[in-house]
Amino acid sequence: MTETVSQPSFLIVDDHPLFLEALQSALSRGYPHARVEVADSMVDARDKLSKHPFKLVLMDLRMPDVKGFEGVSQMRQYAPNSHIAVISAAEGSEFVSKAKASGASGFIRKSQSRSSILDAVAQLLDGATSFPVAELRERSEDPEAAAVIDKLRQLTPQQFKVLTRVCEAKLNKQIAFELSVTETTIKAHVTLIFKKLGVHSRTQAVLLMQRIKAQLRDSEFGALVAAEG
Repeated sequence: MTETVSQPSFLIVDDHPLFLEALQSALSRGYPHARVEVADSMVDARDKLSKHPFKLVLMDLRMPDVKGFEGVSQMRQYAPNSHIAVISAAEGSEFVSKAKASGASGFIRKSQSRSSILDAVAQLLDGATSFPVAELRERSEDPEAAAVIDKLRQLTPQQFKVLTRVCEAKLNKQIAFELSVTETTIKAHVTLIFKKLGVHSRTQAVLLMQRIKAQLRDSEFGALVAAEG
């Protein structure tokens, strides 16, 4: 059967049973008709790849029978027609750079929310790359946009929630109701948000967010929202 976007196939390579189960569940819910298989070692992964092709391989860096990024290079040989993404608990940007250098199409952090992981998976299935928002500042061709991304990261999760609702043209009273806090609290948040972003009105804040969204792919903007919210 020819694979479609709604019927892809996934191979998860990870030796952590709990994460394997969690990711397998997330992919099965996001892609109900997909074939999702798991492997707890590179030997097991190679065996499964010899039997079936997979659209996307999601692999951890810490495997019992391979050292770090050597596994990505090996996987590129085992599955030359598959998209390969590292999915790891590692947080440093150097890991992302090494993943790119080893030939991975993406890097997904295990700490990301289920929705942002699925956003990244969708991007990879479309044939694009998907790397963490932490690396966006380095890639941005617009220094001002990069500076705004840094400012957004200074917001607390609650402040980011308030900001997204401000951008939806919601009144303080509506935001207070949705977040189960007082209107006074929302006003205080808005004041601090404006100060951190260097703006003086809701209109300016909305324009800044629109500019950032225009700079990023939908999956990347979704990852930014998930990380902050």
